Amino acid sequence: MTAADARTLAFRSFFFELDSMQRLIPLLLVSLLAACQNPSGGGEGGFYVYTDAQGNLITVQQPEQAVSDEQPGVSAQQTETSADPKSAEKASPLADNVDDYRPSGEVDKELEARENDRFITYVDETGQLVSRPLDMGAEREAVRTAKPGYEPVGPAGYLETYRALRADCCQHFLDQAKVLEPGHELLVTFDSDSPLMKGDQPYRAMVLAPESAVTSVSLMAFIRKQAYLGVELLWLDDQGIPVMLVDQPFSRRYPETWYRYGYLQGTLEKDQGQHYLVVFLPYLQGRDGTDGLKLVTEGELVLTAQ
Repeated sequence: MTAADARTLAFRSFFFELDSMQRLIPLLLVSLLAACQNPSGGGEGGFYVYTDAQGNLITVQQPEQAVSDEQPGVSAQQTETSADPKSAEKASPLADNVDDYRPSGEVDKELEARENDRFITYVDETGQLVSRPLDMGAEREAVRTAKPGYEPVGPAGYLETYRALRADCCQHFLDQAKVLEPGHELLVTFDSDSPLMKGDQPYRAMVLAPESAVTSVSLMAFIRKQAYLGVELLWLDDQGIPVMLVDQPFSRRYPETWYRYGYLQGTLEKDQGQHYLVVFLPYLQGRDGTDGLKLVTEGELVLTAQ
């Protein structure tokens, strides 16, 4: 064999080995992927290799898993949990809920404390939008201990009084009586054109005809500039004859606020034999009242039938 033949044989051998290695590399890579995808049962974990949508080779390490020899495919932790009832109870969601159990009294206190973290927004008397914290506990206590929003008017009970009225004082305007229905409100206006009662004193008056279903009548007189209509009430029978005089129909006085006038309010029961209600002013000119307010001859009243 010549030197040239020896070199030729060496090159052929080298290329043969290189070709064998090139064929062996894909086999080794496949074996490696299989080992990564199918880790041994020794619990050492492994790698998971895949190609994503963009053609990139992605390698992910899998967590360690302990596989029992008796139950293939079941982890040692699962086997231990199923064998130990206490462990199973501890691992269940219900057990977690039991561990997080809190007494109802503690929860109620927490909810009550959260109610204090509230805000209320409103428009004040100047038209500004105001937002302030709202303490629900303090609000409930204020409502519980709040005094009535009115002042009682006059002494308790009835006082006997006397006023001279003619028996036919109101018969001439009974045909002008306004019907008063249950659940309805009626605005009564007193001015210079109001009907006058017959008698020595021509009092301004307004006659109403409550329906038979009406059991009571509420009266409201507004206080404007410390003045109001100091009316009295007169019940008439079906013939227009007076049967009952009420000289103080108001029992409560409500103070003025930023959104409404102050007013006097009272309720009058309706009995059998009372068919007409006359609301009249027992004075001819404005004067000072005994309650610190001024009595006027012009203004408005609101009557509500129940």
